[in-house]
Amino acid sequence: MRKSVISIVLSAGLAAIAVAGDAVRPGQFNDRGEFVPFVQTQGSLEFTGSLIVRVRQDLSQADEAAARAAMTNLAARQNEVVDYYIVEAPVARGAEQPGQAENALSESLMATGLFEYAVPNWMCYPLETPNDPHYGAQWHHPQINSPAAWDITHGDASVVLAFTDTGIYKNHSDLAGKIVNGYDAYNNISEDDGGSVDDIHGHGTHVAGCAAAITNNANGVAGVNWNAKIMMIRVAVDSGGGAYYEDLIEGAQWAIENGAKIVSASYSGVDHEPIQTMGAYIHSIGGIYMYAAGNDDRNLSGFDWNDVIVVGASSYGDAKAWFSAYGTAVDVFAPGEDIGSTTRDGGYGWWSGTSMATPVTNGVASMIWAADPTLTNLEVEQILFETCKDLGNAGNDSYWGWGRVDVGAAVQAADDGACLGDWNGDGAVNTQDVLGFLNDWAVGNSAADVNGDGSVNTQDVLMFLNAWATGC
Repeated sequence: MRKSVISIVLSAGLAAIAVAGDAVRPGQFNDRGEFVPFVQTQGSLEFTGSLIVRVRQDLSQADEAAARAAMTNLAARQNEVVDYYIVEAPVARGAEQPGQAENALSESLMATGLFEYAVPNWMCYPLETPNDPHYGAQWHHPQINSPAAWDITHGDASVVLAFTDTGIYKNHSDLAGKIVNGYDAYNNISEDDGGSVDDIHGHGTHVAGCAAAITNNANGVAGVNWNAKIMMIRVAVDSGGGAYYEDLIEGAQWAIENGAKIVSASYSGVDHEPIQTMGAYIHSIGGIYMYAAGNDDRNLSGFDWNDVIVVGASSYGDAKAWFSAYGTAVDVFAPGEDIGSTTRDGGYGWWSGTSMATPVTNGVASMIWAADPTLTNLEVEQILFETCKDLGNAGNDSYWGWGRVDVGAAVQAADDGACLGDWNGDGAVNTQDVLGFLNDWAVGNSAADVNGDGSVNTQDVLMFLNAWATGC
């Protein structure tokens, strides 16, 4: 157990909220008043003896005080920014089955009607490569029209992509030089303060390369974004890759609060409410949160997070990868079968999974931002969705979501909406824009790297002046 607490049992206050019909989920009461228990899946989601609990946000002052007093009595640790608690589940004498303590505490809390959710603080695992023996070259770049995107931009070094994963091999020849300091979420130590993000499993190094391996260097593989920086948030507790749910979501919080624009997770655990809670917070501070749909071919139609981009995996010919989850909760698909990327031994490997599709999508979103840095996070998401190749019913359908990502179309859409010559964004192209650009260029501001080659030089001046002279 990560923290020790005293145990109490809440007496019922408000009536339990019942959820009728097929929509009932673990951690809720069905229409017969029966609590639906959580069940672990060995090697995917496992009980840890603690819960993540959130007080309902619509309570009266008196009821909110009662709920928070209950958390105090349980000696819960609060994330005050996002407003949830981590609380240990006391083990009753004679309890032997995994999850008994968690389910008992969750049921007692939810029965009060004071709490939005009380879900296990799962031990989550990387979404490993399914048993697929067919490996190939990087077929996914032509599939998502990467070359068309690269004709417009190679990415922007000012955009930082974050990954909550097992760590990263920082000396890999296709990653070195692109990595900014990250965070060891399990030990709550940033690299600036001596924390380590060394890869203790291998999964994280492959994930990072999918999005942003160094490209056009006559070496190895190509990432979606040539120039973006990489921030690794190591969440794994050991070489097996397992990570506490709280570290996955709080690692994502740290990433966006510390300079990343997009953070993605290629782990199990997409089903539960804390993911949406953190997604809403990340949206509110201008970031984007992505999460892998999973490799268990499930229909994820029992939920749909408004503030998290859930990513499924596609295969050759735009088929659904046989292993990928699908359904209402899945927002987009991206290539996820036989994806070539960097490995922890300094080499390369072709892996499959929604673990690969998710960082590919991370890279696509970052390219949209590179094409037009003035876009908001919500505008980036809108372009990402609306430029997908539609693979099902028109628009956002309940199987394919918006469809398969298309970085070429997305970057073109962003570039069409951008006006490079209007440097100060006041809606007019005039001498003030020239002065503003030259000031940024003179001090080496990364925003002045308008051609996206990773350096601020005379080529950027020429590109800006050409745009300015044409009126945009």
